[in-house]
Amino acid sequence: MWVAYALGLILSKGFVKNMVVLPVMEYPKLRPVEAIPAQDNMICLRDPQGFSDKLLLIPQSLLFIISQFDGKHSVLDIQAEYTRKFGDLLLSDKVRRIIDQLDAALFLESEHFQQAQAEAVETFRAASVREAAHAGVSYEAQSEGLRKQLEALFITPEGPGLPDASGASGRLRGLIAPHIDLRRGGLCFAWSYAELARECSARTFLLLGIVHVQTRHPFVLTAKDFKTPFGVVSTDREFLEALRCRCRTDFYEDEFCHRGEHSIEFQVLFLQYLYSGEEPLRIIPVLCSLPPELYQGGSIAEHPEIGEFIGALSKTLKESSSEVCCIAAVDLSHIGQRFGQNVAMQPQLLEKIETEDRSMIETILTGEAEAFFRGIQEERDRRNVCGVPAIYTLLRIIEANNGRLLRYEQAVDTATQSVVSFMAGAFYC
Repeated sequence: MWVAYALGLILSKGFVKNMVVLPVMEYPKLRPVEAIPAQDNMICLRDPQGFSDKLLLIPQSLLFIISQFDGKHSVLDIQAEYTRKFGDLLLSDKVRRIIDQLDAALFLESEHFQQAQAEAVETFRAASVREAAHAGVSYEAQSEGLRKQLEALFITPEGPGLPDASGASGRLRGLIAPHIDLRRGGLCFAWSYAELARECSARTFLLLGIVHVQTRHPFVLTAKDFKTPFGVVSTDREFLEALRCRCRTDFYEDEFCHRGEHSIEFQVLFLQYLYSGEEPLRIIPVLCSLPPELYQGGSIAEHPEIGEFIGALSKTLKESSSEVCCIAAVDLSHIGQRFGQNVAMQPQLLEKIETEDRSMIETILTGEAEAFFRGIQEERDRRNVCGVPAIYTLLRIIEANNGRLLRYEQAVDTATQSVVSFMAGAFYC
């Protein structure tokens, strides 16, 4: 559960009372955090890696000070930069209080953070089950309430109707579903999973999610079972072990990223909803990312670790004793102020984004992975298509004859003048 509080030059008494006494830090360095525009001209900071459960609300007046927390500016340097820019004095005690509060919240690179990080990673590695990270926040925490919440997405007038898996054709080889929150993307989820129910006979699912933090390797595995309010879904450990044996690289090294990542968790919810009471489900959870430099040029197919993993995955799928359906949990364009772009959500812009998205989707539906990625490179990924690595991987590994777009949507946030687009799509033999 995220805990929000405001950061000011004078700390709240409650926070000071509970704050750990930490070593003095002369050269503070902010960890990689997300900065999101909030109401009342505030900026919300959050930890995308999930080591901190705090949401820090900071006024614009503090943004400059915190921007100097780069590990190169001392407290004295920060005071001098502040005076040079604003002409006012900034007392060192006030800077140190900001440092202390940020460090207590685990937002700074420090001994305190390293200790908390090590403890969190060790605890997660020792667990056999990946607990639901977003129950009670992104969706209902109780099974009956969650079932009703998901059912409503199917039976709403714009929905596809209740899913029926009784006469599945078995033609489906791959699926594209969103990973945006259910409040905004629920209908698109429903269209994806209604098609899965109609056309898929598999009960083992390769889930290609997106990891929203930087990782050491482009793919992240876990063998942990996934728990949701509907119960526990087992991972296919036999498949994962066969995959591991084919890889030189340790793709479990970044496993902690699975703890708080939502892109796979949301898919598990819908799979459990569809197939509750039937033969046991099994999942193969894979988080995907790409080295940033690949977006600027070069051959993705020739990247050593990408080629290694996709080659091993393809062979393991071919030799699997179970029928496996592949699901890419992806969103498309991310445009607007929340994503660092100073634009306004005018109808003309939204139309332009949709036109470009649909052109990209046409390429995706042909199944041509390299053509899809070349298009992303040609535009330098200026639309911030976060689903690229999972879509590319899906297109490389499925054996399908044709693809079909089921639904396209845009979720506009007027408060931050931003938009996220997403789709439901299916690939058939």
